[in-house]
Amino acid sequence: GRLGMVEHGQQQSEQLLDQLAQRINHWGLTLPALILLQVTKPLSFIASQGLLIFQPLLGFFYDSPRVTDYADLLADRTNIDRLVARLEEHGRVQGNRG
Repeated sequence: GRLGMVEHGQQQSEQLLDQLAQRINHWGLTLPALILLQVTKPLSFIASQGLLIFQPLLGFFYDSPRVTDYADLLADRTNIDRLVARLEEHGRVQGNRG
């Protein structure tokens, strides 16, 4: 029961982190995103709430339920560290190609 739900939640978090990193990379915003994430990490909960405030605007780019998922995800500092690691990895892969 409970353990399975936790694992499912972690899998969903991993998928969301991958999707977010891919989108940031696709838009060419890896470096600004890395800087922003490092600066706002101590304020991660507040930053995640900011996503909810801008949800109507972000709805043009994302499905609205997704924005809420991302806000929940980024409220946890460990997820921010994982996102930073993914973005850095994407950056290294891009750098090796070019």
